[in-house]
Amino acid sequence: MSIWNRFIGLINAEDSISNKKISVQYNALHYAIVDVEIGLEDYKIHDIGALRYDGAVYHKVSKEELFEFFSDVDYICGHNIIHHDAKYLFTDKTCRWLLVDTLYISPLLFPERPYHRLLKDDKLMSEQINNPVNDCEKAKDLLLDEIARWKSFPERKCRLFASLLKDKKEFEGFLSMVGAEYLNEGLAGVIRDLYKGKICGHADLVMLVKEYPCELAYALALIDTTDQRSVTPGWVLHHYPAVEFVLKLLRHTSCKEGCDYCNTQLSVLYNLKAFFGYEQFRTYEGEPLQEQAAQAAVKGMSLLAIFPTGGGKSLTFQLPALMAGNSVHGLTVVISPLQSLMKDQVDNLADRGITDAVTINGLLDPITRALAIQRVRDGEASLLYISPEMLRSKTIGRILLARHIVRFVIDEAHCFSSWGQDFRVDYLYIGKFIREYQQKKGSRNPIPVSCFTATAKQKVVQDICDYFKQTLNLDLRLFASTASRINLHYSVIHAETDEDKYLKLRGLVAESDCPAIVYVSRTGRTKELATKLTRDGYKALPFNGKMETDEKIDNQDAFMNDQVRIIVATSAFGMGVDKKDVGLVVHYDISDSLENYVQEAGRAGRDPNLSARCYVLYGDNDLDKHFILLNQTKLSISEIQQVWKAVKDLTRRRMRVSCSALEIARQAGWDDSVSDIETRVRTALAALEQSGYLIRGNNVPRVYATGITVRNMDEARMRISKSQLFGRDEIEKTVRIIKSLISQKYIAKAQDAEAESRVDYLADILGLSKKEVVSIVERMRQEGILADSKDISAYLLDAGDSKRKSTILLERFAKLEKYILNRIPDEALRISCKQLNEDAMNDGIDTSREKDIRTLLYFLAIKGYIRKKEDALRNMEISRQTDGETTLNRFEKRLEISRLTLEWLYQLVAATRKGNSEKQIVQFSVVELLNQIISGPHALFTKLDNVQLEEVEEAFLYLSKIGALKLEGGFLVLYNAMDIQRIKDNKSRYKLDDYRMLNEFYKQKIQQVHIVGEYANLMVKDYNAALQYVRDYFQMDYKKFITKYFKGDRVNEIQRNLTPKKYRQLFGQLSKCQMEIISDKDSRCIVVAAGPGSGKTRVLVHKLASLLLLEDVKHEQLLMLTFSRAAATEFKQRLMELIGNAAHFVEIKTFHSYCFDLMGRIGNLEAVRDVVAEAAGMINQGEVEPNKIGKTVLVIDEAQDMGVAEYTLVKALMASNEEMRVIAVGDDDQNIYEFRGSDSGYMYRLVQEPGSKFIEMTENYRSARHPVDFANKFVKVLGKRMKSTPIISMRKENGWVRVTRHESKYMYQPLVKELVRYRGNGTMCVLTQTNEEAVILMALLRKWGIDSKLIQSMDGFLFWNMVEMRYFLRYIDKRVKTPLIPEELWENAKYATFSAYDRSQSLAYVKRCVELFEQTNKTKYVSDFKEFVFESSVEDFCDTSGADVVVSTIHKAKGREFDDVYMLIADHYVKDDQLMRRYYVGMTRAKNRLFVHTNGDSFNQVSADEYLIDPEEYTMPEEIVLQLSHKDVNLRFFKELKREVLTLRGGDVLKYKDSILYDTLTHKPVAKLSQNMQKTLSEWKERGYEVKSASVRFIVAWKPKDAPKDEPETAVLLPDLLLNCNSQDLI
Repeated sequence: MSIWNRFIGLINAEDSISNKKISVQYNALHYAIVDVEIGLEDYKIHDIGALRYDGAVYHKVSKEELFEFFSDVDYICGHNIIHHDAKYLFTDKTCRWLLVDTLYISPLLFPERPYHRLLKDDKLMSEQINNPVNDCEKAKDLLLDEIARWKSFPERKCRLFASLLKDKKEFEGFLSMVGAEYLNEGLAGVIRDLYKGKICGHADLVMLVKEYPCELAYALALIDTTDQRSVTPGWVLHHYPAVEFVLKLLRHTSCKEGCDYCNTQLSVLYNLKAFFGYEQFRTYEGEPLQEQAAQAAVKGMSLLAIFPTGGGKSLTFQLPALMAGNSVHGLTVVISPLQSLMKDQVDNLADRGITDAVTINGLLDPITRALAIQRVRDGEASLLYISPEMLRSKTIGRILLARHIVRFVIDEAHCFSSWGQDFRVDYLYIGKFIREYQQKKGSRNPIPVSCFTATAKQKVVQDICDYFKQTLNLDLRLFASTASRINLHYSVIHAETDEDKYLKLRGLVAESDCPAIVYVSRTGRTKELATKLTRDGYKALPFNGKMETDEKIDNQDAFMNDQVRIIVATSAFGMGVDKKDVGLVVHYDISDSLENYVQEAGRAGRDPNLSARCYVLYGDNDLDKHFILLNQTKLSISEIQQVWKAVKDLTRRRMRVSCSALEIARQAGWDDSVSDIETRVRTALAALEQSGYLIRGNNVPRVYATGITVRNMDEARMRISKSQLFGRDEIEKTVRIIKSLISQKYIAKAQDAEAESRVDYLADILGLSKKEVVSIVERMRQEGILADSKDISAYLLDAGDSKRKSTILLERFAKLEKYILNRIPDEALRISCKQLNEDAMNDGIDTSREKDIRTLLYFLAIKGYIRKKEDALRNMEISRQTDGETTLNRFEKRLEISRLTLEWLYQLVAATRKGNSEKQIVQFSVVELLNQIISGPHALFTKLDNVQLEEVEEAFLYLSKIGALKLEGGFLVLYNAMDIQRIKDNKSRYKLDDYRMLNEFYKQKIQQVHIVGEYANLMVKDYNAALQYVRDYFQMDYKKFITKYFKGDRVNEIQRNLTPKKYRQLFGQLSKCQMEIISDKDSRCIVVAAGPGSGKTRVLVHKLASLLLLEDVKHEQLLMLTFSRAAATEFKQRLMELIGNAAHFVEIKTFHSYCFDLMGRIGNLEAVRDVVAEAAGMINQGEVEPNKIGKTVLVIDEAQDMGVAEYTLVKALMASNEEMRVIAVGDDDQNIYEFRGSDSGYMYRLVQEPGSKFIEMTENYRSARHPVDFANKFVKVLGKRMKSTPIISMRKENGWVRVTRHESKYMYQPLVKELVRYRGNGTMCVLTQTNEEAVILMALLRKWGIDSKLIQSMDGFLFWNMVEMRYFLRYIDKRVKTPLIPEELWENAKYATFSAYDRSQSLAYVKRCVELFEQTNKTKYVSDFKEFVFESSVEDFCDTSGADVVVSTIHKAKGREFDDVYMLIADHYVKDDQLMRRYYVGMTRAKNRLFVHTNGDSFNQVSADEYLIDPEEYTMPEEIVLQLSHKDVNLRFFKELKREVLTLRGGDVLKYKDSILYDTLTHKPVAKLSQNMQKTLSEWKERGYEVKSASVRFIVAWKPKDAPKDEPETAVLLPDLLLNCNSQDLI
């Protein structure tokens, strides 16, 4: 008897129930099984296999022959034959056979885990590939098993299923084959009978039978299983989405009438006991909230539960989840931001013996992750904990689609609200995810959500409810506890200093005999305080989010188990920690919001019978710390704008790109040292996505299963084992990957052809890292087990160019890289990037750029050549990972591979060239290139041997990183984890309206800090009032609360991120006009024309403080440019006085210094000529690292001094930072550097920029009224002025102005006489037009016995060339080993220099320089100090304090002020605007009195208090001093005198004879006058002057400009000559 007879038998009996006669004839045995191979690309039949009942086998492609093979067959069987094979077989032919599909019946017959051995989801398991006959064998085995299983079912069950599936084409063939019998009516009754106690007794079965018969059959099959973890396969849910609805109706919908099933299985109390062993739920002051919320969830409602901390929140969602797991085999997805908390909850459930919970998060290793994913797929999990970020994973999306999700639970739901204390932009993606999930599933009803938070603030509750209404059309039912904790007693203790705080803390700990939590705001302080307490006898442990996981767990356990009584923690501690006996909570630092405070304090007294105390130790500066922290962590609108600009730059050519967060950060101009840089980028991207600017996905490569070249697993195993490419430990992994790919042979029949072959999916399910999968797949391609696919596209620069830019670029980088690798010693190289670039350029690598060095170091670090550490000030420590020779060999090999790669790609381009586009695309694969390198003609001539695939990939990555080519596709995307698609066009800008939610959140954060501060102040004064304040905060409408507690101006105070006290201290003394500048946060350009004495420096310093403290500008995004090092130093000093140490990090530089910085050079005043123009050009060419120019605010001091180069630089910075604000302050009337190219017209151009604001500052706080009136009248003669308002003196005093008009040529004598006569107690200054006049006046004043100081003007020599400065620099250079100058070395250098030059008059300048550097640099870096010195001039360190009179040229006095000013104005200059502006600068230096001595008529029209005409003729003074510069001495004369000159000191007396100067001790010659100077002395001689004496003024280092690099410098002596006149009549 054949097998069919055994299984089916011949049925001729009457069916007793239906009276329908069914007869199965012998022809039922005539069957065939078929399998068709379809091409994935052409969708045509590639192969056909078939088996016939008589054992015949068919294996051809012809359909005609196949139909002949089927000629005496009645049933054609196959796996997924109805919706797949039949479509291709019967395209033009009606099917006369009955089709039997083994796919659709299998979940009905094998619903229980481990399911059928031959099935994996909807696919047959097969180790053969492209072998349809083998697949027919498998289908036949499955069919026989299915028939056997059907026959094993009770008769009523068979009839029930047959009746439900009747006339459905997917089942009718099978039902016919097994001779199924049917029920005509009464199906509902049979179901109720068969499934009694397993389903609701009152379920509407009649409707289900009628509307959803197939779905009902699948649901009943699942209900029959004894293992609750069996699940309906994902493909069934895809084709029959209503299965979930049917299951819910049968098993998870409580009936009103009540039945045995619902009263037990759907009773929360019954299940509370069953799962957790509790008799009853927790209540809050008698309110049964926990039970109500759990019951609502079981009923399928969406809800928002507000439970206090420790309020049993977890159980409220765990219980319904476990019940749904039991009843409908459903999955509850819990989304929580706290990864450690997820793990705790899973562990806590496991401790209770409940193993249904799983967490998948970023912290898991690949194997644990794969197991977790497997458990979710297999139905072992009914609770899945994930973070919002994980929702973007394709693997997660895929496994969730295959499960029946009954609910989404969102923990910490206040993260949805910008009014909550912890708004998270990534939460806003949750709604979109759920919506898309429901659409893909075709869900009939929306999936309910449960939201949990401990924050009951009205606005937050409203925001959460609105969010779900808008995104998912869900109405959330509210469950809120109004109860407060009556066993907690609060107090606030005022503590002034840190020491005071600690003593008070120690006192509180000493008097408490109970477990205590001490909360601090910064991670570093946890260890510091715990150590201190332990040292003082109170054993304490630290806990903070940044600690190692093991240490965190150990410390938490020690506290929970009472091994230690005190834990010092940040707010990270306590989430989900439930220790009943904590009797003391001390806030060492006050929390940043009342929500957090109440939550943290609420961790005390969890046992209602325990009385617990909560203290805050509160100091006045505590709130400021929160504001500073908020400023540092805040993501400002300008930062999002920078990220958007970066995305636009990256997507300029194509709307979609793959890149890493770090690359976006660098493109945005963010410094690598910014903390949490990747998180910040992701948040910015989430904000841009939320506002519809872009779509972000995960970017992962795919391996196509179509490319498998082996026939079966045996062949694959054999070839893998024999291959040289796989190590022993890799063989097993390789086999698993190929098996996974082969099992997807039926991939064309799946719904999502690509998903399973994605690398991340393979990695996730096989428990391997992505890198391992990629590496193995590449080698399988190399071995030919997988077909090679041209999956990489390369874009070459200038493909058609004869110059070949990509190759030139490669050689440029190679030269620089070799230099860097050779520079690294065996231990480590400590250097700044700038210094390394400077050295490279000095050593002949002219094309070196700091940007290129950073690119190379980044590449060398990720590829394991070097280790690199960098501090906040960008000083690096670089060490090699292998010895020098190995490193260089690896570099040489990569370079050779890179050269060959480019050569080959250029050839490919030439072969496929289309048009003449600048960038050409070629497509290829890595394996193809590798074979080319190994077998190409060049292989004979190069030193390349044994090239590995990894080495080729490294060369690719290198070429891509240096910009020689742009790569897409392949596996290089592993380095680019994100896929970004720009939606908005390239011109659109991220606006304030887009930033609204984040802005709202940050505003709230600021107000919350003020509110918590107010609570502390209230608590000190009135305990009950403070408690009422807290109650009102949580219960009142927010606006009403603010109105009640913050009246009048206090409403404005709480908008600022400064305490009122700090605000008054910073901005309380400013004028209305100054405050207008401070308050302007929106203008693109603020141009301020600031008159003399109007507080320009003050307003700029306060604006810098405002930018940092009130306007969300982070220090690394702020740049201030000045025109002198002295001004930069002064701003730094004054900012430090105002805001303290934060000022250290603000970049305040001269234009030149900043430009040297951009070029990666160390600046010096000798080389400044074209540096600004050059740097501007580099910015425009894109040659500067974005983080050097990524600024959001640019502040310019003395803006009237800008020339074309400076203006071009400013415009280049504005162009590269779309949203950059510019604040330019200057006085167009004081532009006195036209001879250097400065022009206040550029300041005017900034006023013309769109969005500009022009402000005139005309209130003069410096000068008395009359000097101001005099200057106002004088300035009217100037043309092209920007200011239209006259300057107003804000002082009460009148002051005094006297003008003396002389007939005499010389006016030195009368000026000094007047000065002696009017000499008062205040400061005095004599202003001249030339240095020569200033020196003559110095000598005259000295003769009168007046102590005077000259502001030196050094033409032709630089401060750093002074011998004293050189000595100091050389002392440090010889001994310093690191970029940082150790304090001891610094002090030694000072001592050595000051001792060696103690008698030198020039030493004062060096002392002043050192002192100023110490004041403005907390840590002393060699490069910073050198730059400070190189950029300074001698007059910057001219200390005029203590002198009776200061003598200066007008140019050098700019920016200074004196009580009395005497001006010497000789009339032999062309009277143009430039000269008049110079006079204006001079006269506006006077605070009280102004004395003008002139022999010209420039002041004739200006009225003064007194105008005198002096007809007397005056002579030159008897003594004059000539200060000699380089041009006045014979420089070649010094060549052999270095030693002699260096023994001298500034101020030493010299002997003069016949144009030669002699050392008075050794009588040796030390200097000779130049020809020009000798001529000048002859002219003086004719006027009666002889050299009376000489002295050393400066000794400086010098060498000719055209001298070779290695020529040593000469020591040059610059003397003072004192000339004396004997015969007055000669003058």
